[in-house]
Amino acid sequence: MNARRLVLGVCLIATTTTWVESQKRTVPPPQDHFSAEDETLPNPVPLPNDVLALLEKEKRVQDALQNENPPGNKVPASWFSATEVHLSSQAQPDLVVRAEPPLSGANIDYFWVVRNTASGHALVLAAPAHDLEIRAGRSNGYRDIEMVAMTSREIHTVLYRFDGQRYVVYREKTEPIR
Repeated sequence: MNARRLVLGVCLIATTTTWVESQKRTVPPPQDHFSAEDETLPNPVPLPNDVLALLEKEKRVQDALQNENPPGNKVPASWFSATEVHLSSQAQPDLVVRAEPPLSGANIDYFWVVRNTASGHALVLAAPAHDLEIRAGRSNGYRDIEMVAMTSREIHTVLYRFDGQRYVVYREKTEPIR
């Protein structure tokens, strides 16, 4: 009887270990780079209502509302795509929200970074860019963010750092394309 329990226990441990290992492999790595050339965000999440309410107040969105006249004059959630990121800790998921048509551009997209706080979501960065990269460096406990935009002649790079409330420009440079 003890041998049978031992065999069943070993089988249970082996099965559990295999299941845990398979779950580890299916969890996608966090996305840290976003580009206007990527048509969709991997691992999209629904846009929370309080985030949609924050975005609705943005001038860019208000202008599009006047031009597009959506039903009920309400901002459709389809104008945005969102994915979770971790700016300060793995326990607290934040969001990167990207503009979708009619808010998006051809070579430049618009990005919003939304921090998850105890009292709800807070908009901490809004800017146009071709690329947004969440960097390893930190300021006030939050990862730095770099945004890049290009024209046919120059590359414009902006490094943002968290000041305790929102992301602010720390360094920017414009250089010719060579």
